[in-house]
Amino acid sequence: MSKQKKLDSVGKEAFVKAVLSMLDEGVSLRELNLRTVARRVGCAHTNAYNYFTSFEDLLWWSLKGALEYMTGMVDPEHGDLVRWYVDFALDHPAWYRLIWLEQLSGTPPAGVAAYLPVPADMYTRWLMIRFGRSEKAAALELKGRILHGYLHGELAAITAGRVTGGREELTERVLTGAKELMRLLFNNSDMKGVETI
Repeated sequence: MSKQKKLDSVGKEAFVKAVLSMLDEGVSLRELNLRTVARRVGCAHTNAYNYFTSFEDLLWWSLKGALEYMTGMVDPEHGDLVRWYVDFALDHPAWYRLIWLEQLSGTPPAGVAAYLPVPADMYTRWLMIRFGRSEKAAALELKGRILHGYLHGELAAITAGRVTGGREELTERVLTGAKELMRLLFNNSDMKGVETI
């Protein structure tokens, strides 16, 4: 492929894909910058400025890319959202940390900010399908935050390497805790919602 053809095929998505691939490969966020990402893409780092205002801007768009992948993994109408969330964190721990644990400076670009509510909307829809028949909206929202807080605490500890074990053991640990918490939160009122996990 000629150098010009290679440059013509470079776009915003290529930079985002490069960041996410490098994170999956174990490259730390501290090791990344526009030069290392551009090298992976196969162009000069100055080409990145055609799409991003800064490296931080690229990280925000990469966070959106990780969220899009995550939300595309399951259908909230029929899927097992808790297991899906655990699988995502275990399959892509660096992406999970980018979404939830890494401090990014500035505010997200408009295109990223517009997408940030999508995962929460999916989660709310999933809770409504499983438990919403007998719950008021405010109560369901509170219980949803408590459940997410539990899941996030476990997955943050796992993805940061503070809790170790085999994949099956870690998955079972989180799912068992989530089931028990849902039983407590929803007073065993709708076990169908719990047993689908």
